[in-house]
Amino acid sequence: MAQTTGQVPKACGQVEISVDAWVTPVDISGSTQSVTGLDQARMYDSGYTLDGDTALIAAGKREPIEAVFSIIYTETAGEAYESARAEFEADCGDDFYFRYSPGGGDTGDRELTSGVGILVSFSYPPIDATAGGPIIGGFTVAVASLTTATHT
Repeated sequence: MAQTTGQVPKACGQVEISVDAWVTPVDISGSTQSVTGLDQARMYDSGYTLDGDTALIAAGKREPIEAVFSIIYTETAGEAYESARAEFEADCGDDFYFRYSPGGGDTGDRELTSGVGILVSFSYPPIDATAGGPIIGGFTVAVASLTTATHT
């Protein structure tokens, strides 16, 4: 196989969130630094018999994903911090959705979309007199799975 030439840079993505199943998505790309924690594991277990030298293994269901969003703290309505904070502080945790496009969200780019999720943690803004740079906050969303489609 020849070396690929279709690589996608990590720094050019698009990120959107929604609290109403995509009726009114909010583009938070301009105040999002990174999205990590997107690994998903599959449950499995093993057993042994008196005969043989190796385990017998069987697969189970996929475990939830805990997507971690690092965001720039701003006090601007509609940006990442204020949008996520309002939902995190809502009674009993409202439904929360996210989608992201590693390629930037242009027509034809891949887009990964969550099903209904839950905001499971939120970072309020830390301050530090010994540091420069913007304040970085964040939030974590637990979702059952992601689906991949082509952005239109």
